[in-house]
Order: sequence, then C-alpha cells, then structure tokens
Amino acid sequence: MFFSGSRHFYDRYRLNSPKGNFVLKITEEQLIYQFSNDILKVFPEFVSLPHKFKLNFAKRILNFLRQYEFVEKENVQLTNAHKISIAASYIKLTLGFTNYLVNTFHSILVYPTAQYFPHLNETHTGHFNPKMKVIMLALDEYERDIYFNADGKDVALHEFTHALCFEMLQTNAKHPNAENFQKFFQRIQKWFSVPENRFSVEQSNFLRTYAYTDRLELISVLIELFFEKANIFKQTFPDLYLLTGSMIKHPKINSKT
Repeated sequence: MFFSGSRHFYDRYRLNSPKGNFVLKITEEQLIYQFSNDILKVFPEFVSLPHKFKLNFAKRILNFLRQYEFVEKENVQLTNAHKISIAASYIKLTLGFTNYLVNTFHSILVYPTAQYFPHLNETHTGHFNPKMKVIMLALDEYERDIYFNADGKDVALHEFTHALCFEMLQTNAKHPNAENFQKFFQRIQKWFSVPENRFSVEQSNFLRTYAYTDRLELISVLIELFFEKANIFKQTFPDLYLLTGSMIKHPKINSKT
C-alpha cells in the first residue's frame, strides 16, 4: 500500500497553514494584563473566570491571531485591541470545542463602515464568503454592537457562526464536533417546525425578522441571543436555549440531551 498505519490518522481533522499577521509579540499573561478590558467588552464573564481559565482563553486568542490574517481596507483604523476583541468573539463561540479553529475562512477583511457588494447587489455590515474564505466586518457596526448590545446583535459573532456552520454542516465534515453540531442543528429545526413553538417565538418578537430568512440566518441570530440576551433567552424559551448551547457544546450548558 502507498501508506501504512491507522486510517484514523489520515482522516483526522487538520488545520490549513497559518496566515496570521498579528505582529505584537505577547504572552498569555501579558495579553490578560494589557487587554482584559477589550476582552470584557465581548465576553463579560471573563472577569469571573479562574486565572487558569483566563490563561486558556488568552492562549486560544493568540492561536486565533496566528491562524487568521486581518486585512485593513480603505484606511480603517484597526488597533491591536480591535483584533484581540474580534478574536475573543470567536473564542467565546467555540469555547466548548477542543478543535476550536476551523478552515472555512483564513482572512478577516475590516472596513470602516458598511460595504456595497455589486455581485450581490446588497450592502452589508458583515459578510461571510465561503468561496473566498473571508469574513468581512464593518468596524463601526462591530463597535456599535459591543457597546450597545440591547438589541442582541453582534456582527462578528453572527459571521463567525456562519463560518462555523459551513465547517460543521458539510456532508463529509471531518471536524470532531460536526456530528454533535449537526444533531442539535436538526433538533433546532424540528423545534421550529412545531407550530406552537414557531407561533410563540414570532409573537414574542424575541428574534428579529432577519432570523427567518433561512436556516443558517436563524442559527446565527440564535447564537447572538445565546450570548447577548442569555437570561431572557433561558427564561423565555428554555428548551430552545438548551438546544442552541448544546449545539456548540458551550460550557455553561450541562446537556444530557
């Protein structure tokens, strides 16, 4: 045979080559000391984590910054603090995964404001392009979302969820968490297929109208609300809250489903 050894070795999930361009040389401890406030803007629970968990979170941020490049567009003023907080948005999303980095994007394009895409004939404050493997973010919208989160919106979290879905929902997905993700993705769709459930959500106006565009937009909006309006979500729709958290294996969900 051409190869020998365990078949599992050849089928295991591997990351693409890193493209990160974060130039600041910093340790986990230094990141916590210098950028805690920027992490707290997107992940308030960070302040109450034991130090060893803060170190793990910081390590994941640094690995994210090594893996993915930031591309500054149209003279956007993107600081190290911005990059770290955007990375923290992704890390909180994938906190329940051992393999928390994915291959469905390699670059994050940051513009100063919303952009018109001629090929889509649409204007976006955030966009995931799986063919080009890029995520686009408008910095002004991103900053607005993390400072004023009463509406439950988080453009970075929304687009990262799209990228995560594209990774996990592939027919032959190799990611170790793909099976679990797909299982709870389907359970969420089934939950919404019950007329009483759908009606109660629509009557509550808890989900913004955009969530009903398609199944993937629904998931991204649910993930935003899971983090941005966790208490209301849990109290109002506990079953749906549990399904959403279980899909991403979030540590605060003790799922026995």
